[in-house]
Amino acid sequence: MAAASSNTRYGERDDSLLIVIEKGNSISGKFTNNSFKSAPVITAQSHLKECSGKKVVLMINAGNANAGTGKIGAKDVLTCCKSVGQELGISYESVLPFSTGVIGEPLKTKEYLNAFVKASKQLKDNNWRKAAKSILTTDTKPKLLSALIRSGSKKIAITGFAKGSGMIRPDFATLLSFVFIDAKLNKTLLESIHNEALAMSFNRITVDGDTSPNDSSILVASGKAKENIKKGSPVERKIRSSVIEIYKQLAELLIKDAEGATKKITVKVMQAKTKKQAESVAFTVAESPLVKTAMFGNDANWGRILSAIGRSPEVNDVTKTSIYLNEVPLVKYGNLHPKHSESKSSKAIKKKNLIINIKLGLGKTSFSVLTSDFSEDYLLINSDYRS
Repeated sequence: MAAASSNTRYGERDDSLLIVIEKGNSISGKFTNNSFKSAPVITAQSHLKECSGKKVVLMINAGNANAGTGKIGAKDVLTCCKSVGQELGISYESVLPFSTGVIGEPLKTKEYLNAFVKASKQLKDNNWRKAAKSILTTDTKPKLLSALIRSGSKKIAITGFAKGSGMIRPDFATLLSFVFIDAKLNKTLLESIHNEALAMSFNRITVDGDTSPNDSSILVASGKAKENIKKGSPVERKIRSSVIEIYKQLAELLIKDAEGATKKITVKVMQAKTKKQAESVAFTVAESPLVKTAMFGNDANWGRILSAIGRSPEVNDVTKTSIYLNEVPLVKYGNLHPKHSESKSSKAIKKKNLIINIKLGLGKTSFSVLTSDFSEDYLLINSDYRS
């Protein structure tokens, strides 16, 4: 892998990344469910159908989303794929493009191509930190994690990095995420691991309820370890568990570094009738601007939380609902808790890690969502994003 600068939005900072994956790989890709899809997402989805197992290049740029750019954007992304493919001796269909940044602006193709060509001549193994930094937009720091699995005398490395600080409420991915396993897994098994990992991680985070047209999550089994990993084997279970844990930690890092975030907030819904109900309540509360601003302002305003629960389309009765903030009682059966203490709740809400426990009293199903508060910085970042 190697990164270089296009000298566009971020000046001399690296913003153009190439990752070369040798033959014998398996690749699983999941993309945004937004019907407004960027040109790179459409192209990557198409190319992914043909390239698994072949030598593949991931081509990533930050600063420009190449979304809402019509036929010109589609042409630009293919131009980049063809140029990079020619530079590295592969077909353009084996180049998977990913972009993140400003929507609706034409891609500065010449500048990004110059950067990709430069990067193609500087490829190195294990250049992880430089890669993780090059894909950032409003993030303040890279998110890079690694784990090592031991199976007898064998060692299997799993390494992943991601970016995303705002516009995060995907259905199965984050803005950009790339995770690599140094093992040989077939496509079906890799898809199964990817789906489970996403369900436990990026499917359970939200910053602002918006979904990007560029959301992409890629899981790669490089095939470096030649022995096939069989489903259900002890080593497969270790790999699956470690991959899920890396995705969960990456999701947590994204929330900690969300735009303007000062607090990490877990909304945990219990005693729901169904998963659909629990999920709806959790996301409704987690995405409520009034709840999020109250959390930032250290105001344990339980009325805002209860109001958000009540407007969930899956809830028509809050008379059995109880709410706790870091185990401090706020609400019991839809009213002020008899043991409520304003001083205790005011003290609890000042912590940087908050847990809002919601007991619906309707069933046995649980679901939790990780989110952040809304600060003045969130407003400033997003009101001035294109400037």
